[in-house]
Amino acid sequence: MRDGGETTPVIDRALQLLQSLGVDAATETATRLSAAFDGSQRAIESYRKQWGADVCGLLIALHRMAGVGHRITADPGEDTPLQIETLRRMLLALADDVRVVVIQLALHIATLESIADDIKLGDPAAQLQGRRLGQETLKVQAPLANRLGIWQLKWAMEDLAFRMTEPDAYREIARQLDETRQEREAFVATTIARLRHFLLQAGIDGEVAGRPKHLYSIHRKMQAKALAFDQLMDLRAFRILVGTEAQCYTVLGFLHDHWRPLDSEFDDYITRPKANGYQSLHTVLLDGVGRPFEVQIRTHDMHQRAELGVAAHWKYKESGGSHASEGDYAARLSWIRQMLDWGRASTAQVRLEDDRVYALTPKARIIELPKGATPLDFAYHLHTEIGHRCRGAKVDGQIVALTTELQTGQTVELMTVKQGGPSRDWMSPESGYLKSPRARQKVRTWFHALDLAEGRAEERGQQSAGELSASEAERLKRAEISAEEVILSKIAKPKSMEKGQVLVVGVDRMLTALARCCKPAPPDAIRGFVTRGRGVSVHRAQCTTFLRMSADAPERVIETEWGSTNAASDARYLVDAVVVARSRSDLVRDIAEILAREKIPLAKMDSFPKGDHLTMALSLQVADGEQLKRALAMIRELSGVMSAQRG
Repeated sequence: MRDGGETTPVIDRALQLLQSLGVDAATETATRLSAAFDGSQRAIESYRKQWGADVCGLLIALHRMAGVGHRITADPGEDTPLQIETLRRMLLALADDVRVVVIQLALHIATLESIADDIKLGDPAAQLQGRRLGQETLKVQAPLANRLGIWQLKWAMEDLAFRMTEPDAYREIARQLDETRQEREAFVATTIARLRHFLLQAGIDGEVAGRPKHLYSIHRKMQAKALAFDQLMDLRAFRILVGTEAQCYTVLGFLHDHWRPLDSEFDDYITRPKANGYQSLHTVLLDGVGRPFEVQIRTHDMHQRAELGVAAHWKYKESGGSHASEGDYAARLSWIRQMLDWGRASTAQVRLEDDRVYALTPKARIIELPKGATPLDFAYHLHTEIGHRCRGAKVDGQIVALTTELQTGQTVELMTVKQGGPSRDWMSPESGYLKSPRARQKVRTWFHALDLAEGRAEERGQQSAGELSASEAERLKRAEISAEEVILSKIAKPKSMEKGQVLVVGVDRMLTALARCCKPAPPDAIRGFVTRGRGVSVHRAQCTTFLRMSADAPERVIETEWGSTNAASDARYLVDAVVVARSRSDLVRDIAEILAREKIPLAKMDSFPKGDHLTMALSLQVADGEQLKRALAMIRELSGVMSAQRG
């Protein structure tokens, strides 16, 4: 062995994969040594002395990345598309040298192959481990390989993960492919030769390649489009690259003259590019016995943009049209993919710059923050009240100052008090407490409410024995006194309220806010809860958050009811709704027509596709709950809709 140290079968296989990519000597050496490196200070000094700073830096990053990745995937917390996307970003940010990501992916494939071998031997523990690791692979590692353009690793990981998570479906597709493999390979070879001959005769300098379809890609297409195996159009697929746009159409004319095209399967993305800028001609042709095959035709520049630019496949295949990664992040990944020349043995180090920090809660939930963020930023990101009551923090088990700048991969544990508010110093950017403008605004809002309550107390003076005394008003000037003391002390007779406001029984002139957790709207039964610093939070009576808070602090609960109804009022209430339906192209249009007919503005819509089903989360501005009920009833009548209900 060239670099010393003992290796394992997993590391040996990872080295084979990395060598096929043409990585540099430092990457190979770090991979060989990774199993023995424990991350201790003693090991760091020893390895740096023996192997150099470059190899040692890779080992440190590998050790850190593997440790954090294991903690997250062992306890994934919020397993949502947003959380998974944040995990991918964090793993990239942890590896400030992209070679670390490549090593980790190669080791991951080698581990999957080792587990697959154990599964073949009938090991039940390996089956459980394989299922968990396969799910993680499809959510995290395979998309990372895709985004970096390392297709060999992506395809290998997806097929291995597919085999472990859905073994029956994997075996069935593999069986159907084997039945047609010999014939398919013969057709591909013959067709490539025929197309190359045409290009030569036409004087066109072009490239022709048969595009293999791996098993997981076949499975995804069958699921997404509800197709049977024999209905797939691109099991036999070709890509033709030429020099000019005019040559694309010349090649298309040749294809349509020599094979019968399926008009319903022709797409001209050159004349009409996709919204993300993707350009290509797509056509499906029938061979001599009527079986389909697909051909994509584009220029070399179009292909470069499709693979590396804003039209990269991962942006629309992984996000389903709702791009999770935009702007500088996507541009940086595109730049990385162009810089990586896997054919050269001396691949240079490519470092990743990032303006984000990814810290963890003790339960391994990932929190994305701006670079330079502090534990206080972390607290306010979790919840406004947690930020207000935060008095200290532990980072990786060590107590730190609240002005400490967090680093990616660190675990933050907050120390809070039961009552109290923020300090005015936190609002100042120069103080170093808060990096996020949003967090500083939350502190300003708290003090604004406090100052407003203090001003009202001064106006009322000593008019009633039931009102604030001068000494109580003076106490409000101290920042540590919570604003809810004003509210709890201002018990008076109720007054009538207009539509769109809330009458709080027994309380006069009180700051109120509709709770975001349950988003009440007339004629919902409602209750009020006196919060710390934000007045009275109005909840639906059966809201789980309200029930929990009222059980902990029943003295803060106050009776509430909606003000008198005014038909002329234009008051609107933001409510959530969830629609589950079978995917179809005009579903969104039909829902939008119903909302427009009912005069319900749509504030926000998120969609989450899964197979041939789609879950839509809607934020609607309604006049009252009855209007919402009517709209949901009409949506439930739409074709393919399985449920439509309030969130």
